[in-house]
Amino acid sequence: MDYSAKYRKNSMPLTEFRQKYQDREKYMVYCRECPNYNTVWSCPPLTFDVDAYLERFSWVNVLCAKIILSSQVIAEADKPEKIKTVGWEILLSVKLGMEEKLRRLEKHIPGSVSLSSGGCNLCKKCSRKDGQPCRQPDKMRYSLDAFGFDLTAITKDMFDIDILWCKDRLPDYFTLIHGILTEEKMPDGLWETSGIEFYTGG
Repeated sequence: MDYSAKYRKNSMPLTEFRQKYQDREKYMVYCRECPNYNTVWSCPPLTFDVDAYLERFSWVNVLCAKIILSSQVIAEADKPEKIKTVGWEILLSVKLGMEEKLRRLEKHIPGSVSLSSGGCNLCKKCSRKDGQPCRQPDKMRYSLDAFGFDLTAITKDMFDIDILWCKDRLPDYFTLIHGILTEEKMPDGLWETSGIEFYTGG
C-alpha cells in the first residue's frame, strides 16, 4: 500500500481557537498569491461576513489526518513531476474521504457545519471562474485556511505534529486539518457516526 492514514481529534471553544490561531490579515497575503484566489468558491475573498458566520458557533472540533507514505512510493517518485503528481493524488484521496465523513457527521449534529483544507475539489473547474453560483452548495465546504487560521500552529499545538513539505522528494508523511463547527460541545461518542477509526497510540 502506498500510504496509511492515522486520524486524531481534538476540540476547543471557538473563541479561544480564534484568539490563538486566527490571523486573517497575515494569511490573506498568502491567499492572494494562490491560483485559487477569487476563482474557487471555498477560498477568499469570501462573499459573506466572516465574523458573523463564525459567531453562530461555540466549539470547533478538529480532525487531523497524518498520512504516512511507504518507503517504496517515496523512492519511486524520483522526478519532480512524479513527486507532484503522486503527492497530490494521495492527498486528494484522503481529503475527499474526510470531507464525506464530516458531512455524514453533520447530519447527527443540528446546526453544525464542517470545514475542509485547501480549495474545494468537487468540480474540475469551479463555476466561480465564470461568475456562476456554486454547482454543489450542499457539498462544498470552506477551508480553515480561508478564515485565516494558522494550520501549522494548530497541527503542532493540538496534535504535536510538525507539518512537512515536498521539496526534492516526497515527505515521510503529509498532514490534513479539517474540522466541524458546533453550537454546543460535541459528545465524544458522536465521532463514531462519521465512520472514522481514530488512532489512539502515542
